[in-house]
Amino acid sequence: MNVTLERQPASPPSRTIELRVATSYGMDADARNALAAITRLAASGRVAVAGRFMPDPGVQAQLARLGVAEQVEEVDFFKFRHIVVPFSGVSPRERKHWEEAEHALTDLTSPQVRRAQVALGLLRMEGAQPLVIGRHDDPESLALAGVTHGTKIIQDTTDTARLHFAPAFGAVCQTTLSPRRVSWLLQQLRMRYRDASVTFLDTAAPSMAARELALENLLAWCDAVVVVGQAGETSCDALLEAALRKSKPACIVSTPATFDPATLAGARRIALTAGAFALDESVRAVAALLKGHGS
Repeated sequence: MNVTLERQPASPPSRTIELRVATSYGMDADARNALAAITRLAASGRVAVAGRFMPDPGVQAQLARLGVAEQVEEVDFFKFRHIVVPFSGVSPRERKHWEEAEHALTDLTSPQVRRAQVALGLLRMEGAQPLVIGRHDDPESLALAGVTHGTKIIQDTTDTARLHFAPAFGAVCQTTLSPRRVSWLLQQLRMRYRDASVTFLDTAAPSMAARELALENLLAWCDAVVVVGQAGETSCDALLEAALRKSKPACIVSTPATFDPATLAGARRIALTAGAFALDESVRAVAALLKGHGS
């Protein structure tokens, strides 16, 4: 008697993923303190943020659970007990206007942003053309540029080329910008305007340099990089660029639901880091997903 055995499909081979988390990632102490402060404030009455508190979907979801309203316009301030100035800050003129209108402000501007605003004001007082090395559409860069009239935001070399010559330029930088990018744009500025005096006060947050360095220390080891945070957010993009400079496949993941496994196809050693506003629970959730994806 002949017996025909059906051939069973082979199981896909298991793939073990080794995951290493950067030694410095996510929120620094200032960001954690600000988030804790608005959490406490939410327990004492209706809270509105004059903008987005922090550019991260995890933070946005957490504030929504607390009943905190974001992106609230001044015309609606009267509906709330507390009006919060976001972590990225606002221009001094805007803040003064709100204070004169007797709105109940709670200022949770980053100490690093305040320092940059003061530094830019001092440079302007010395007669320099004020510059902010940052992004045109970033609320923090706009808050810095609003310190004094005529401030220009330098995002790329096109902006540098469009500047009118001035005997003296005075520059600060967005706090979450890559120190490498700041250095490069500053070099381009000095090369183009060799006859001008260029004074730069470094206002990058130390935590940003620490995140970049911690990731760079893993790039020789890893096959791919995952950055937890929001795509388009300045610090996340800086970390993404650090990986791509070393030709490492990389992606930004805001939540496990947004992760596309095809992005890391074939990667066995993954470096995990996070942008300046990513919550710890977001990092843990993405880490658990990556480990499960490899099994």
